[in-house]
Amino acid sequence: MALPEDPAALSTLHAEFCRELAVLRMLSGPRRAALEQGVRRLREGADFGEVLRALDPAVTDPMFVRVAPTPVASPGPPVPGRYLCPTGACQRVEQRFAGEGPPECLLYERVLTFVPDA
Repeated sequence: MALPEDPAALSTLHAEFCRELAVLRMLSGPRRAALEQGVRRLREGADFGEVLRALDPAVTDPMFVRVAPTPVASPGPPVPGRYLCPTGACQRVEQRFAGEGPPECLLYERVLTFVPDA
């Protein structure tokens, strides 16, 4: 898969990688060690595009295939405010709903930073 040249599109892909990391880990099978090496390199500040290019496409393909799960129950009302990447490494933005825990960044093993609505 060719990576986008546009920095904004690459940043969006980086946010998607962070959002989907738990699924990627679960589906990586025998390629899990390579995925974790890529995660370690990102934590150390490596370029996201470089790390993604180095990974076997079989590891990252699940990011590009969307299968929506069947909703189990409707969430509570939205919590006013947004959650952002805790390091500013990507443009990930999440909304939390009442009854849910705060979203986490599995790449940096931190809860996303809460920014209340103004």
